[in-house]
Amino acid sequence: MIEIKHLHKKYEKFEAVKDVTLTVQKGSIYGLLGSNGAGKTTLLKIISGIYKQNTGSVYINNQPIYENNELKQRLIFIADHLYFFPNTTIKQAAQFYSHMYEHWNEERFQQLRHVFNIDIKKKVHQLSKGMQRQVSFWLSLSTMPNILILDEPFDAWTPS
Repeated sequence: MIEIKHLHKKYEKFEAVKDVTLTVQKGSIYGLLGSNGAGKTTLLKIISGIYKQNTGSVYINNQPIYENNELKQRLIFIADHLYFFPNTTIKQAAQFYSHMYEHWNEERFQQLRHVFNIDIKKKVHQLSKGMQRQVSFWLSLSTMPNILILDEPFDAWTPS
């Protein structure tokens, strides 16, 4: 379960997130709607433990997320703007993930290989934006996450 209480995030004089309180039950799917600049990405990055809030609290399974490496092993955040190391193939990216995430599941990676149907020898940066998004889903799902946080998940993605 994710519990957010009276969350605030401020950048100098700009308040990006103001007094957000929210509970997300296990097994739930939530969506955030709002205009550009409303603070959606900032909120997602705080929930993911990437940013630290100024005040308020974020707990996942009754533990704070920020600087909690154990919790972050079971949480994946797929950003709006994807980043892969230059000239990295899908296979190399998978090897990197397998070393970073202790719950990496090679069997799942191989099963999803047939779903996404993208050659693992391809360099990720040479793929279209939509195919890069598919690679990020493929890798992320192979880490066996308990929590998957998506920022603009369908931007440029078209299912095959």
